[in-house]
Amino acid sequence: MRITPSTRVLVTGASGSLGWAVARLLAARSEVTSAYFTHSRVLEGTAAVRLDLADAPSIESLFEGSKVDVVIHSAALTDPDACERDPRAALKVNFEATQRLASLARFAGSYFVFISTDLVFDGAKGNYAEEDKPCPLSIYGMSKLRAEEAVLGADPRNVVLRSALIYGLGGSASRTFLGRMLEVLAGGSQVRLFTDQRRCPVLVDDLAQSIVLAIEEGLAGVYHVGGADAVSRYEFGQQVCRVFGYGEDLLLPTRMAEFEALARRPLDATLDSRKFRRATGFVPCGLAEGLARTKRTRSLY
Repeated sequence: MRITPSTRVLVTGASGSLGWAVARLLAARSEVTSAYFTHSRVLEGTAAVRLDLADAPSIESLFEGSKVDVVIHSAALTDPDACERDPRAALKVNFEATQRLASLARFAGSYFVFISTDLVFDGAKGNYAEEDKPCPLSIYGMSKLRAEEAVLGADPRNVVLRSALIYGLGGSASRTFLGRMLEVLAGGSQVRLFTDQRRCPVLVDDLAQSIVLAIEEGLAGVYHVGGADAVSRYEFGQQVCRVFGYGEDLLLPTRMAEFEALARRPLDATLDSRKFRRATGFVPCGLAEGLARTKRTRSLY
């Protein structure tokens, strides 16, 4: 799809790191509506609208009165432990709301981009390709997998992008994994990080670029989007300390079995992203480069 100034794009979760980043990329090229729930800090120059994913009329109102060409659905209840505590809320927000959005988008003729997660896998294998069978360990992963099925069931021309752990700043930066870590490190406190869970962290700006490319290429089906490096959370923290100038003695290595959590996490949720790279020619950067880019642009946020 060719993106033009008259292309109308709806971005959900627009006050979050990813929604904010993709709205920023598209705002100069298209007409963007930024949908938010709690945090009203959305990108200046976009039309802001409040969206409650637990409320059907709130969802339906998005499609009233104006045509929507593209829906980028990045909003979700993303805390795995919160999803375990309230499975009904997780299913209502992550699955049922997505199902309703995808159905409305199909009726409106909108192209639908759904942001899913590497946590649809159980972590027993690692380096997961799109053809590998998902087997989520948590309510969160299950709710996102059911949402994937709803999106592709509504229209096979839609696209699901399974993202790895997202890092970067932008939007409500302090709510991101990296933003919270930097706050703790700056205060001189220690950060406890897993040594035995591996993922492929992806820079939020690269994921936003991937979304734009998916739209332009008209991708359909499931694609994985992860960064170039497979690392543990502890190795991630080491790179953060090196780039931002904090002592690595502030990092406390922890095994997942020592961490009290309601939701089970996969040990190896690394993604094979070659299918997306073949389709678009785009290669997300490695962790050191991504953190350096984040540091250079930190003042913008």
